[in-house]
Amino acid sequence: MVAAVAGVLAGTHILAGQVRAEEGKSAESSSVTTENDSVSLEAHHHYQSAAERANDALLITEVKSALAEDGVAENSPIIVDCDHGKILLSGVMKSAEEAKRAGNIAASVPGVVAVKNQLSWH
Repeated sequence: MVAAVAGVLAGTHILAGQVRAEEGKSAESSSVTTENDSVSLEAHHHYQSAAERANDALLITEVKSALAEDGVAENSPIIVDCDHGKILLSGVMKSAEEAKRAGNIAASVPGVVAVKNQLSWH
């Protein structure tokens, strides 16, 4: 099964896709592009149930919403991924302070068990 999702969040184009390789395993790819920067990520997940996959999808949505509400992600390409409650942030921010703030916001979302902050800045 192949599904693709496209959306616009705070002026940033978000493209995400999912390819289900076999039961319990999936490979997901995402890319984000702004006027000056772009970022992409390919992640492999191993789920035991549809509920695990749904929980991670919900956490991704909640983290993206929290970042958008704060405004820290505005005009910055950020990819949010989740694997069993562990959030991965990848992208380019305007400053180290904003990258740290984004990580703190993600960590504050209920249900998030850890955050791997791979955000860079320029």
